[in-house]
Amino acid sequence: MNYCLEVIRQELTQSRIKPLGDVKNCALADGEAILKVDRFGLTANNITYGVAGDVIGYWQFFPADAQWGRIPVWGTGTVIDAGTTDLAIGALYYGYFPMGSYLVVKPGQVTDRGFVDGANHRAPLPHVYNQYQLATEDNGFADDTLDHRMVFFPLFATGFVLDDYLKDNEFFGGDIVVISSASSKTSFSLAFLLNEDRQRKVVGLTSASNQAFVEGMGIYDELVTYDDIKSLNAGRKAAFIDMAGNDKVTASIHHHFGDNCVCSAGVGITHWEARDGKGSDVLPGAKRAMFFAPDQIQKRNREWGPEVYQQKMNDAWERFLGSVDDWVTLKYFEGAESMQQAYAEVLKGASPDSGYVVVV
Repeated sequence: MNYCLEVIRQELTQSRIKPLGDVKNCALADGEAILKVDRFGLTANNITYGVAGDVIGYWQFFPADAQWGRIPVWGTGTVIDAGTTDLAIGALYYGYFPMGSYLVVKPGQVTDRGFVDGANHRAPLPHVYNQYQLATEDNGFADDTLDHRMVFFPLFATGFVLDDYLKDNEFFGGDIVVISSASSKTSFSLAFLLNEDRQRKVVGLTSASNQAFVEGMGIYDELVTYDDIKSLNAGRKAAFIDMAGNDKVTASIHHHFGDNCVCSAGVGITHWEARDGKGSDVLPGAKRAMFFAPDQIQKRNREWGPEVYQQKMNDAWERFLGSVDDWVTLKYFEGAESMQQAYAEVLKGASPDSGYVVVV
């Protein structure tokens, strides 16, 4: 059975498994190919895609009918029908997929390293999400860390770009970096990198239930729970990196630090259920702004060149891989019902010491 998982765009708790037609009967247009989705990682970042789907355009990658949407995930897919394209049958690619059995792509700019999906509906979307990399060892994809790549790398890459963004802007004059949702994979990726050169002290905000996990990583200089924000020294200038997207937490940070809140970058929405939609325009301190990683990536590609940028990130990724297995254990789910279960668990809030891999 071929299938995909869909959710109601305005009510993410409502999901369904939708049957898809037999891939053998899929009529390909000239220049199209079919990739069978093998497996993918599922994290709170994917929930952010759903929450911000209409604002940033995540629903447009894999369109669905009426009120339904298909949340994108990072995973691998194998070419099972190359059509008239230059792709090779059996080639494995890493990239952006729907939670489902297969994806029809229109490969462009095909090289021995990958291709870009040139489907018309994806053309206006950020280029970085339309790229598919050949998942071979020669191309930087080791078999023994491929599942780590799906679960952690998109989040680590955001952490890497955030680390670079803060340093590129001299931390906006901040003495400390305050990171909400400290147990999230993007947050501890950033904290790991900041902890390496220790240019600034790193403060983590977390829930009481995740406090022991975060303390155990040993990468935050200071850790407080959300109900204890007032214990922080408000005399320090703070660059606030917000992974939680919790309006009350954001307001607490701004009011506590006041004008000493020198940066307020919204990145994730791990606390998606706590958003009240009232906005943050009247808060003291730095103006609230959403951080969009592709903007900083494009800047560095212009300044450093893509190869230098990629090498810097790959080097950092290798160092991160040396630590992450001490913190997180991968859990595996297989098949349609198991996929839906994994989605429900991540939506509700999975334990931070688990990483989810779904085998389609």
